[in-house]
Amino acid sequence: MRLLELKCPGCGAVVDQKITSRVVTCEYCGSRFALEGDEAEAFIESNDDSFEEGEDREAPSSMAGFAADACEEFLENFDSGDRFESTQKILNGLGVGDEDVYLIHDDTLFKSGKNGFAITADGLYVRDLGGEALFYDWDTFADLEEPEADNGYVTCGDDIVCYFTADSDVLSALKKLYKKLYKHANNG
Repeated sequence: MRLLELKCPGCGAVVDQKITSRVVTCEYCGSRFALEGDEAEAFIESNDDSFEEGEDREAPSSMAGFAADACEEFLENFDSGDRFESTQKILNGLGVGDEDVYLIHDDTLFKSGKNGFAITADGLYVRDLGGEALFYDWDTFADLEEPEADNGYVTCGDDIVCYFTADSDVLSALKKLYKKLYKHANNG
């Protein structure tokens, strides 16, 4: 029995799909909108009937679960030191909300979040110094061109999805990670 009802702000239709992410796409008009804070948790929790209390969850097959596993594998291959550590200042600078963060990096000296990227449960965040923080949910990311790396960036056509200047080997590995995420977003 569904206890909560979510209406699309675009067309007013009741969204009847299972809500498993903070970013929702209306199945009627295609509008995308984000759920915030407690509202998101309430819808996600009310729609999670995949396990009974006390049971272990199975390995996630969702994009978020895939991203978590792919980022964990990436981090195992690099002695990351503090270059992939998260702080509230970096999260704020990139515009990351209250969601699981799997990989994050800031290229600025004072770790302000004004130049870097984050891979999260809901999608990708990126910010180039002097620019605005950008967010690509997984559906939007899947619609972009295939990722390529060049001069400190991973781009999808004209869209920057990752910024990393410290090490060309890491940038190459990030390109592979983003290609893996892209492939799963399109075929997963």
